Amino acid sequence: MVSFKTTGIVAAAALATLAQADYQIDPSTVPLATRQRWCRDEKLTCPLICQQTEPRTTLVNDCDPETLQYGCLCGDNKQPNVSEYSLSMPYYVCTEWGRQCVAKCNNNNVCASDCLQNHPCGATNPQRQNASATSTQGATATQTGSDGLYTGPPGSSSDKKTGAGSALEAGRSWGFAVVFVGMFAGFAML
Repeated sequence: MVSFKTTGIVAAAALATLAQADYQIDPSTVPLATRQRWCRDEKLTCPLICQQTEPRTTLVNDCDPETLQYGCLCGDNKQPNVSEYSLSMPYYVCTEWGRQCVAKCNNNNVCASDCLQNHPCGATNPQRQNASATSTQGATATQTGSDGLYTGPPGSSSDKKTGAGSALEAGRSWGFAVVFVGMFAGFAML
């Protein structure tokens, strides 16, 4: 009898094959130790990504260094877009594809540039999983944060330095000045 876990692993592997269709490399062109590191990183990245959505669990987290096939399925039965993250198998395959593409260019700078600039790897426009909205007037809502994955502590949506941030900035500036004056005075006494 086929178990739910086996079915999930097969489904995740099938989805992973589709996810890897963008950039394909021959696994044998990459040393086994490197592929093992890629799989280790993929298996560490998947649970971190799955913790961004409820129920914050991981159902499938598997990787085969021989074939570079991987599976990442979160507790909500959805496969996250791991290609938006570094330290993931799609990122490593993409960067290796770019490296091999450049090597095939035989010192042709236009070709090498095309390999890297027209085929970016990693997050080009990541989706914010934990963005929040705050109400400013009645039914008007505005999204806080920027395009980055992390925007700082809650309530820090501008570049103005206020409160503890400005105190730390002042301390850093004054500390530098004190060290500089102390060094100058020390050299003056010599």
